[in-house]
Amino acid sequence: MEVHAHTHTSRKKWTHYFWEFLMLFLAVFCGFLAEYQLEHKIEKERARKYMYDMVENLKYDTIRYNRNLVNNETIGKQLDSLRAEISHAVNGQINGNRLYELWLKCSDFNSVVFNRTAITQLKNSGSFRLIKNDVMSSSISDYYERKISACEDQEEKLRRSNERLSISSARFFYYEPFDQMLSTETTFKELTPDSIISRNNKILNSDPPLTLLNNNPADLKLLYNDVAINENNMKEYNAYLRWARETAIALMQEIDKEYHFKK
Repeated sequence: MEVHAHTHTSRKKWTHYFWEFLMLFLAVFCGFLAEYQLEHKIEKERARKYMYDMVENLKYDTIRYNRNLVNNETIGKQLDSLRAEISHAVNGQINGNRLYELWLKCSDFNSVVFNRTAITQLKNSGSFRLIKNDVMSSSISDYYERKISACEDQEEKLRRSNERLSISSARFFYYEPFDQMLSTETTFKELTPDSIISRNNKILNSDPPLTLLNNNPADLKLLYNDVAINENNMKEYNAYLRWARETAIALMQEIDKEYHFKK
């Protein structure tokens, strides 16, 4: 009977297993680092894109501030003139044509519609955490949560006083002289701004002058109050817009300093 000798394989040293473990650990760890770096890069790019969009939103807001402030400041001056004319009327010096002219010019105001696209996306996606600069994140919150909210609150206050003035004005100003313009162009398809101004000017230079529905001094004083309140609210709203505009400009500069966007 044959006897077979068993071959014995040499046992691996513990250092061999250690190096195998170390190589595996390093492979996993390096993969983790690569994934982390990639994710970090993607987040930085996302944050940069959000900030770029925010700057574009702020540019839009700034344009709206500038345009609406110019218009509102003009309307504010007209309200001031209307208030002075009503004061003369209280004392019996009624300039009907001038009162009607100012009444038409003071019937409305311009409000800023803010562009919140970037900040809304930033918050809804949970990406506000991507802004690592704490000072900048505070500035962003200050603009969107404080400055804009204050402007909108003041706008609502102005809107209410403007509506009140519109209602009280109906007791004094009669639109019948403007009926010809309304009846001539029922569809307004061919009515141009120039023709509106031309026809208005003709009416506002009426001879004899246009008359008020009510020239009672006590009632005119109440109208004076409504004009004064609306004028004050208009000036306050404009002040809030200027305040927010300066914040928007400063925030754009702060973001640009952090991200160095190309002009």
